[in-house]
Amino acid sequence: MNPASHAQSLDARILRALETAPRLEIPSDFAARVARQLPPRPAAVLSPARYGYRAAGACLVVLLAFIFAFAPRATGTSVFWLSIESIFCAEFVLVAVWLAVRNAGYTFASPF
Repeated sequence: MNPASHAQSLDARILRALETAPRLEIPSDFAARVARQLPPRPAAVLSPARYGYRAAGACLVVLLAFIFAFAPRATGTSVFWLSIESIFCAEFVLVAVWLAVRNAGYTFASPF
């Protein structure tokens, strides 16, 4: 036997094996078998974080502190301080109404 021809035939067989695409056969019940082997899913327990309520409550406290802090400046001195005070009061009322409506469970249909 010639070692050169043996090496060439071996190279040819390797090349043929590498160039031949394998036939993939996936059984029809493969997905069902995999799904049966999975552990059961635990029931999802979702609890609301309620970060918005906490932030709104903190805003109410801060706005109330601002209202009392700027009240002496807003008493008849200038239009600027009076407008700042009224803006703080309006924000306080809007956040308080938002909290009251959200806690009551009402939802408003958006016109958009």
